[in-house]
Amino acid sequence: MAPRYLLTLAIVGGLTLGLCGCASTSSLRKKAVESPRQEILKIAQRKTPPSISTKAHAHYSLGMIYDNEGNTLKAIEEYLKAIEFDPQAAQVYYRLGATYLKSGKLEPAVPVLKKAVELDKDNARARFLLALIYTSQGKYDEATREYEEILKSDPMDLSILASLADLYILGQDVDRAISIYEGLLEEKKDSPVIYFNLGIIYSRAGRIKDAIASLEKAVELRPDYLEAHLALAVLFEINSKLEDAIRHYQETIKLDPVNTKLYRQLGQLYFQIDEEEEAIHQYELLLKFDPEDVVAHIELSYVYVAGSRIDEAIAVLKKALMLENKAQDVHMALGFCYSEKGEKPQAVEEYRKSIEIDPLNPKPYFYLGAMLEETGEREKEITELQKAAELNPDDPETLNYLGYIYAEEGKNLDEANRLIKKALEASPENGAYIDSLGWVYYKQGMFEEAKVELEKAKEIIGDDPVVHDHLGDVYFKTEDLAKAREHWMRSFELESSEEVKKKLEALKSTTEMDGI
Repeated sequence: MAPRYLLTLAIVGGLTLGLCGCASTSSLRKKAVESPRQEILKIAQRKTPPSISTKAHAHYSLGMIYDNEGNTLKAIEEYLKAIEFDPQAAQVYYRLGATYLKSGKLEPAVPVLKKAVELDKDNARARFLLALIYTSQGKYDEATREYEEILKSDPMDLSILASLADLYILGQDVDRAISIYEGLLEEKKDSPVIYFNLGIIYSRAGRIKDAIASLEKAVELRPDYLEAHLALAVLFEINSKLEDAIRHYQETIKLDPVNTKLYRQLGQLYFQIDEEEEAIHQYELLLKFDPEDVVAHIELSYVYVAGSRIDEAIAVLKKALMLENKAQDVHMALGFCYSEKGEKPQAVEEYRKSIEIDPLNPKPYFYLGAMLEETGEREKEITELQKAAELNPDDPETLNYLGYIYAEEGKNLDEANRLIKKALEASPENGAYIDSLGWVYYKQGMFEEAKVELEKAKEIIGDDPVVHDHLGDVYFKTEDLAKAREHWMRSFELESSEEVKKKLEALKSTTEMDGI
C-alpha cells in the first residue's frame, strides 16, 4: 500500500491522552512550563507547618503573600532571605523551586528542588516538580526515578502511575508502560481513556491485535471518542483492512465534520479500493471546505486520470492555476495529463512552464526528459535528464533512467555503469534497475555478468517484454540459440515488436542455414 498516511505516525506515535491528571506523551515535554501551573499553585498554597526559625518563617510568610499576589520576583527575594536564616528548611526550598517554575525559570528551580528532596526525602511535591522539569528537558530516566520514589509512599496514585507510564513510553520502555496501564485497568475497568492509552501503547509495541481490541473497547464505552476512532482507522489502514479503516474514518467525520484531512484520507482510501466515484466525492467535499487547497486539486486530477477522465482532470487543474499557488506543481500535473492524453507538445510545454517557475526543482526536468524520449529528441532528453541529476544527484529514478539511456546509445558506458549502481545502492531489489545494469554489462561486452543480472531481473519483475528481449540478446551472444529464441518469442508474445520480430526471423534463417 502506498505510504500516504497523512495522519498515521502523529496518531499512533503521539496520541496518549491524560487521565486522572496525567499528561499525554505529546504534551509532556512542555508540561513543566505550561500545563502544571494551576496544579503548582494549588500545591504551593497548601499550608506548611512553621517548623523553621522565627526570622526565616517571617520572610517565608511574606514570600507566600507576594506569591499569592502574583509578584514572583518579590516572593523569590523573600524565600532566598528565609534560606539565609534557615538553610535546612526543606519547605522553603520547595516553595522557592515552585515559584521559579511558575515563572518559567527551570534552571534555577532544579538545584533548589533537589535540596528540598535532600533535606526531606519524603517530599513528594518537590519530586513531582522535578519530574515535570526533567520531562520537559527530555531527561526521562531522571524523571522516571522521581515518579518511582513518589510511588513508594503511595503505590496506587493513579495520576502518578499514568505519568510514569507515559515516561516509560518516552524512554522507549514500552513493556513497563503496558504493565502499568494494564494494572490501571484493574482499578478503572470502565475508563475509555485508559483503554485508549493502552491501545496506543500496544501499537507502539507492535501488538496490533491487542491495540485494536483495546481501542474498540474504548469506543464501545464511549461511542463519540473521536481519537479512538481515528487511531483505529489508522491501524486498520496500516494493516490493509481498508473497509474497516473507512468505517472509522467515517465515524471521525461525523464527530469532526470540518476536518479536511479526514476527507483527503477517505478519498485516498476509496481510490485504493477502486471506488472512483466515492473518492471524487470525498475530494469534492474537501474542496467545499477548503477551495484553495491546491494539493487537493492535484490529487483529484490524478483520480480522474486513473479513470481515463483526462479532460475533467485538466479542468480541475486549470481551476487550481487560478489560485496562483504551487503553480509549478500544477503545471507538472498538467504535463502528466497531456502526456496521458497523447498530446505530447502540450505536455512538453507544461513541463517547461514548471521549470520556468521553479528552475531548481529536478522533477520537471526528469519528466520533460522522459517526454522528449517519446518525441524522439534524444539529445534534448539527455540534456534534461543531466540537469535533473545535477539538481538531485541521489535520486535513483533519475540515475537509472539516464544510465539506461546512455546504454541504449552505447556511449558513456562507464558513467552509465556508475549511475545505475548508485541507483541500486538506494533500491537494491529494484528489478528495473537490475535490468538496466545487465543491459550496460551487455553493451560493455560483459555477457556472463549481463546474463546473471538479467536473470535476476526476470525473477523479480516476472514476465516483461524488455527483460526477455535483453535476455534473448545475451543468450544469442553466448551462442545459446535455443534460449535466445525462447526469450525473444516470449517477449514478442507479451508485446508485439517489429525489432524482436526481425531478430526471430534472422535467427530462423541462421538455424535453417546451419541445419539446426
